[in-house]
Amino acid sequence: MPSGDGTAKAGGIPTRVWTSAGWLVGGRLFGSSCTVVMLWVLAQGLTDKNFGIFTFWLAVFLVLDGIVDFGAGQVAVQRSSRRPADLASVLKTARRARLGAAMCVVAGVLAAAFALEEDGAWFLGLAALYQLSHVLELSTIGWRNAIRWRSPVLVRAGASFVSLALVLALRTTGEARPLAYLAAVALGSTTGNVLLHTFGRRGLPSVAGVRAAPMASFLAASIPIGAAAVCQQLYFHIDNVFVRALFGEETVGHYSVAVRVMSLAIMGGVFASSAALPWLARAHGRGELMTATLRLTAVTGAMGVVIAGALFPFRTLILEIFKPAFVDAAPALGWLLAAAVAVHFGAPLLTSVVARGEGRRVLGIAAGGLAINLIGNALLAPAYGMEGAAIATLATEIWVAAAALIVLLERRDSTTPSATP
Repeated sequence: MPSGDGTAKAGGIPTRVWTSAGWLVGGRLFGSSCTVVMLWVLAQGLTDKNFGIFTFWLAVFLVLDGIVDFGAGQVAVQRSSRRPADLASVLKTARRARLGAAMCVVAGVLAAAFALEEDGAWFLGLAALYQLSHVLELSTIGWRNAIRWRSPVLVRAGASFVSLALVLALRTTGEARPLAYLAAVALGSTTGNVLLHTFGRRGLPSVAGVRAAPMASFLAASIPIGAAAVCQQLYFHIDNVFVRALFGEETVGHYSVAVRVMSLAIMGGVFASSAALPWLARAHGRGELMTATLRLTAVTGAMGVVIAGALFPFRTLILEIFKPAFVDAAPALGWLLAAAVAVHFGAPLLTSVVARGEGRRVLGIAAGGLAINLIGNALLAPAYGMEGAAIATLATEIWVAAAALIVLLERRDSTTPSATP
C-alpha cells in the first residue's frame, strides 16, 4: 500500500526505512571491514603501546565529530523534512553553526596536541583539520529527508577504502608513530566529506541570496540535542580514558578492539533508527508517533538479540584474530554484547523523543547516561578492569532505553492528525 512517505509499508514501517537501513548497514560493514583490516595491520606492525595510542585518539575523534555537529544535522532534518520550503534557509544556518564549532574544535586539538603528545603532535594537529570538512557533509540533507541513503553510503564506503589505502601505504614505509596513521585516516574521511558535498548539492536548492534561518532559534533546538549527542559519545568512549589511565596504553588497545566489535553489533538498530527519523517526525505530525515507535522498536530489539546471541560464543576467537594477547578482553566483550542488545531497544526510543522535538529531554536522558557511566567506571574499573568498564556501559544503555520509554509514555502524542501526510 502507498504510504504518506511515498513508499510501500512493511508491517506499518515504510519499506524505504529498511532499504536505507540496509544500505547503511552494508556500507558500515564495508567501512568496518576496512577498519578491521587497518587495526589488524597496525596491531601487527606497531608496539602494543603505540597501537593503544592510535585507538585512543581514534575514539577521541569520534567524540569530536559529535561536538562539531552539535545537533545541527538532526535539527536540519527535523525542520526541513516537515517544512521542505525552509530547506535552503535551514541549511545555510546549519552550515554556519557547524563551521563555528569546527573552528573551536580545531583550535582545542591543536593546543592539546602540543601539550599531551610530544611525539607526533604535528600529525594530531593535521588530523584535526578534518573537522572543518563536516560543514560539507551537511549536503547529504536532501538524501536524508528522502530516506535515500544509497549515494552517501557508497561515497562513505569509498572514503573508508581511501583511509585504508593510505594507512597501508604509510605502513610500507615502516612509520612507527601512531598519530601519523591517525592523520592518514582523517585524510580519507575528509575526501569522503568533499565528495558528499560535490554530489549531494546537486539536489539541493541554492542558498545564495537566501536569508538564513534565525540562528538563535536554531541553536535553541540544536544545542540540547548536540549536548545529548556528545554525552552519548562520551559515555560510549569515556571508558577508554579510565582504562588507559588505570592500566596503560596496551590494555586500552585490547579493550578498544572489544568496543569496536560492539559498535559493529549495534549498527542495525542505530542505522534503522537514524534512517527512520524523517518518518518518525512525520508520524508525530499525524499523531501516530507512539504506534510507529513501538513497531520499529519491536523489530530492532529482536534484531539485537539475534546478533548478540550469534556473536557471544565466538568472542574469544574474534579477539584472538588480532593477537593472542587480546583475548584478555573476552569477558568485557560479553558484557558489551549485552549492552548492544540494550542499544537496539534504546536507539529507536530515543530517536522518537528527538522526532517529537523534545531536545531537552534527550539531553536529560543522555546526561543521566553519562553520569551513570562515569560513576560506574570510577567504581568498577579500578576493581574489575576492562570488565568493570563494560558493565558500566551496559548499565548506561539500559538507563537510556528505559528513560526514553518513560518520556514517551509520560505524554502520549496528542497532535491532531493532519490531512497532509
